[in-house]
Amino acid sequence: MRLITSRVSQSLLIGLVALVMLFLLFDFIIMPAYTRQGNEMEVPDLIGLSLEAAQIVASQQGFQLIIDPPKLANRGESDTILEQRPLAKSLSKPGRKIHVVPAKLADIQTVPYLVGLEVRDAQIRCRNIGLICGQTEVSYQFSKMTEKGLVLEQIPAEGEQIEPGSTMRLIVSLGEEPESIHVPELIEKPLHDARLALIEAGLELGRVSRKETDVYTAGTVIAQSIRTGSKVSRGTRVDLVVAVPVPVHEETEPAPEQDSEEDE
Repeated sequence: MRLITSRVSQSLLIGLVALVMLFLLFDFIIMPAYTRQGNEMEVPDLIGLSLEAAQIVASQQGFQLIIDPPKLANRGESDTILEQRPLAKSLSKPGRKIHVVPAKLADIQTVPYLVGLEVRDAQIRCRNIGLICGQTEVSYQFSKMTEKGLVLEQIPAEGEQIEPGSTMRLIVSLGEEPESIHVPELIEKPLHDARLALIEAGLELGRVSRKETDVYTAGTVIAQSIRTGSKVSRGTRVDLVVAVPVPVHEETEPAPEQDSEEDE
């Protein structure tokens, strides 16, 4: 009986030791090998490197390089890394992925010929190739040779090489300069249209003030400093008053009066 008990105890002890060894093997060897615990290292700094150099650095340090879609960059930054994720010097495990965004130069465009086009058509052509040509890029001058509303001059000129995002300036004809200049009717015109009417008449927009009103549409002219039809010299400044909506104030009902309780 004692022999049997001794053998059972010995078997249990061996099984317990084996279980402990198995646990230690799993915890200190198998799991670290699977999860790479204890091997975290700094993520390399890839910003500014060429794509080829970034791939070499990442590979040497045990990381996988994932190339995300490129972003437009300035001249001289083509094929260099603009962004990376995770950030440089953060801790990560070897074998993990580093996402990078390489630079891409904007396609160089050839400036089209815009002289003689209506200003709207010229602006549309500029936008189609990524050039900036809004109202602030358009100026006007009188011309005996070019019909009113057509482009007289463009800057830069046709055929020049230009990057998308660059500015195109247009000079547009006002037609032949009139012998006498009269102030146009500006009342109820939107401010943009009134400014253009003044420019076309050879006049300049002066001070713009605003007045609250619920009679006129907001943003339209409700008064002008010089009467319509007045004969003036070229370059005269005309001040305008523009309508703005009357603010709406929510009416609050007065709080009900509370009856005071009298002591009985």
